[in-house]
Amino acid sequence: MSIPTLPAFFDMYYTEKDGRLTADGYLYNDQTFQALNLAVILLNGLINSAIINGVIVNNGVQFPQKTTAEITALEPNATDGTVWFNTDVSKLQVKTAAGVIETITSV
Repeated sequence: MSIPTLPAFFDMYYTEKDGRLTADGYLYNDQTFQALNLAVILLNGLINSAIINGVIVNNGVQFPQKTTAEITALEPNATDGTVWFNTDVSKLQVKTAAGVIETITSV
């Protein structure tokens, strides 16, 4: 899912004389709300968090889960630093600056 850009601010009448929004004002508000709402949905999908005693606590990040075959197919177009969870080996893998996929192992 991609997030649309916020609408550019433009010179317009935002309200009517009676205080109601103009059609341009409604459109601008709607486009802004939709872009910001998608950003919130995307961020909520990336980060699991909880509020404990009024403090936001990060409970982790979910990496994309892929098989070895899927990672191999994605690798040519992936940018350096892309991380996947390989479900075949139950390990994180990362594309390095050298352009290879390395498995992250514990010591």
